[in-house]
Amino acid sequence: MWDAHSMTGIVIGLALFVLFVTGALLLFRGEIRQWEEPSLRASPGEQASLEAMTGPVLDSLGRGDTPPSYVYLGLPDAGHDNLYVYATGGTVGASHDAWVNPKSGAWVANPNEGAITQTLYYLHFFYQFGLWGLYLSGVIGLFALLAVVTGTTVHFDRLVKDFFQFRPSEKLRVAWADAHKVLGTIGLPFQTMYAFTGAYLGLVGLIALPYASLLFDGSMADFYREAGYYAPTVQVDSVETASPTGTSLDQLAARARNAWPNFDPKTMIVSNMGEPDSRVEVIGRTRGSVFGGTGSLVFHGATGEELLRDPPSEAGALNQAVQSMEVLHFAEFGGLALKILFFLLALASSAVILTGNFTWLEVRRTQDRTINTILARLTAGVATGMAPATALLFLSAHWRPSGAISPDGWTDLVFFGSWGLCVLYALVRPNIACVHRALLATGGVLALLIPLANGLATGDWPWVAWAAGRGAVVGVDVGAVLCGLVLLGLAGGLDVEAAPPPPTDQDRREEERTSASGRTPEEVLLDTA
Repeated sequence: MWDAHSMTGIVIGLALFVLFVTGALLLFRGEIRQWEEPSLRASPGEQASLEAMTGPVLDSLGRGDTPPSYVYLGLPDAGHDNLYVYATGGTVGASHDAWVNPKSGAWVANPNEGAITQTLYYLHFFYQFGLWGLYLSGVIGLFALLAVVTGTTVHFDRLVKDFFQFRPSEKLRVAWADAHKVLGTIGLPFQTMYAFTGAYLGLVGLIALPYASLLFDGSMADFYREAGYYAPTVQVDSVETASPTGTSLDQLAARARNAWPNFDPKTMIVSNMGEPDSRVEVIGRTRGSVFGGTGSLVFHGATGEELLRDPPSEAGALNQAVQSMEVLHFAEFGGLALKILFFLLALASSAVILTGNFTWLEVRRTQDRTINTILARLTAGVATGMAPATALLFLSAHWRPSGAISPDGWTDLVFFGSWGLCVLYALVRPNIACVHRALLATGGVLALLIPLANGLATGDWPWVAWAAGRGAVVGVDVGAVLCGLVLLGLAGGLDVEAAPPPPTDQDRREEERTSASGRTPEEVLLDTA
């Protein structure tokens, strides 16, 4: 169990660290999207109609009189207050998507004008490598489950004691081990849930293929329909005498909202828009529920006739399982307080990974092995180096040289380029502690500049945004300041003046006894701690 736990953590630890950090930030992806794109910043006021929001977008994308044959709408709600529009077919041709401000109607193409959220979103499941990156994130989720199970098994009879035991004044390896166990015990349910749901979401493509082949005659469309992403199929007859405008999308959304108690429409799908056989699907969930499936209604797009009603209370087992995992993974319940809690737990989980690496390295301090040196330097470059790289990612959204590459290409260049330089810096500097302090201090200073960059570029200083009711902008600025202060505090707390003390004769004797007994350093550490 010790071998499985420690080696799993060493192999996937840094990749899992990246997943937790990006996941923590993406909990506020709606707020970050508003911060980076001023035209999407919402102020208090009445929401525009769906027709008023979608019309200009579809007219611009259509470049002609024929509307797109397929339109997908992600409806705005309290947690994510921009309308998402995806259109394809007709004169639109290839697929296009956009985000629309529900108050002003202003819209921007995605991802070119949403480069920060797009970069973080892709990195969260390594989609820079395409589907292979997605599958890799799923495999990492499986190994994370293995690390959670083995770690819990090893510490099961000491969970209560480990929860209350933290001795920072003891030897460094004892302090790291205590921090690892305390933080791991606190975040155990959170880490288990995210490892499981992350593994599913990363591997769903591989899981769904054989499942669809066996139960749905190879039809992935039927699989996703059964999983609750689309409404069941229903015959839509052509009505040649119907009004060309039909029933408005707002009226159909309102009718769906009143179909069942606390029903919250999430998406609308319009097929064959403007045609006599147009079909409108409305899919949603029961508001506030964590476990449960989706409900759906299907309307005739030309006449407004209700063709099908499938309540969420009658959702199948597959629908309920898949949708519940998504609600949990994306924190689509509980409001702002839950997001802040999950954000802190994600950062604590990242600290579990780092303290695990530090413990593994410290108990092997007497071993002069290349693998230990490489791990120590990669931990500094990849993990600590992510702080200045992420701060520069935010700063790059409001500072782009004229004539530079596209916004998403520019932010990718700044983020991955600076991150790579941090890794290179960690590989060549002799003192690892100095590397950690330098990167933490740099990240802290850059994070404090984020509100300044926003204010200079947009005029939305925190007090201006607060007065205008733009809480998302204020939240990102305040969050950046708090993160910057924490990073500077950590940098100031590191003692880097003296090199780590060389191994003593007692350390060597302990290692010899450990090797002779056949026990791992972690087992000895567990007994002594």
